[in-house]
Amino acid sequence: MPAPTLLGEDRLRERIRAFAEPRARDIDECRASVRDGFRFVSELALADCGVYGCAPGDLERMTEVIATFAQYDMSQAFALWCHRMCIEYLHQAEDGSAVREELLPPLLRGDVAGSTAFAAAMAHYLGGAPLPLTFTREDDGTLVVNGRIAWASNIAPPFVSVSAAANVNDPSERVVFAFTDATPGVVPGSYPEILALQSTSSTSILMEDARVEPARIVTSDFDGFARRVITAFLVLQSAFCWGHASRSLEEVEDQLTGQREVLRGDYEALRARFREAEARLRAIARTEDRESVPVKDLLQMRLDWGGLTVESVQLEAKVAGGRGYMRESETGRRFREAAFLPVQSPTEIQLRWLLSRFA
Repeated sequence: MPAPTLLGEDRLRERIRAFAEPRARDIDECRASVRDGFRFVSELALADCGVYGCAPGDLERMTEVIATFAQYDMSQAFALWCHRMCIEYLHQAEDGSAVREELLPPLLRGDVAGSTAFAAAMAHYLGGAPLPLTFTREDDGTLVVNGRIAWASNIAPPFVSVSAAANVNDPSERVVFAFTDATPGVVPGSYPEILALQSTSSTSILMEDARVEPARIVTSDFDGFARRVITAFLVLQSAFCWGHASRSLEEVEDQLTGQREVLRGDYEALRARFREAEARLRAIARTEDRESVPVKDLLQMRLDWGGLTVESVQLEAKVAGGRGYMRESETGRRFREAAFLPVQSPTEIQLRWLLSRFA
């Protein structure tokens, strides 16, 4: 069975491989920076490819690009997803607005890192969980924001991030806003030691009377904003699962000889599920009206890709045997990286709970 081709353009695929593959170990061990990947994507004119209603290109192409990065380096692909979503968010601000005109250009050039910081806001939108950030508004319109974002990535200066907060006196009023490492009152936490993806600068953010100027407000239409961006949010998350699973299945196929042939049935079953999930992902990514995609379908897609990726890496580890258990091996790295997927927001538990509400 031939290996999948995630990105059909041979020249572009080879450029991404030549950039990402040699750097993967250094990225994993924090000897190289994921920021170089943002500049690389900018040079390819792909930084805002497929932004909803705002930029040329299409979401399917951006999905292919992130998946191709993930075949070689999950940390870079994940960091690129964070960066790309920040670009998506700021593009939703009105044309000519200060928040868009001031913060988008350095993101598009890759001069600063983009962070989502929007996981809790998505959990609020999808399931009604309370927003962890609240605000009061001063007479000049400045928001004074307090609370804690439990987890965000690409939080290393200089960065731009987007989050949401609820009015402390009227929680039904919710505002989406941008902030940076220079925003007064924004206090990033220390970087915890994690199993993988250490180079993504993931940590918490405390906001202690953080002052957000009116010009940094992206929108006061929280529900409309969340509905516009959720398709890209979950499609591009699924993209790095797609690439990661693809690489593991390629590794398995190359080694199904001798005694390992007993695992061929497991491999073929996973490959069949992979093909089905790939077709679904492409179909959703190329949907012109993203707001028409049922949220249930998006959640199921993301849940399926997370599970499929974990199972694919586990099968790769079985086929690799003892050498795959070595920390410095590529199989070992992929195994550690895949362990993140069930706990990435939306987590497997959150996804299953949300889907149960549609039953």
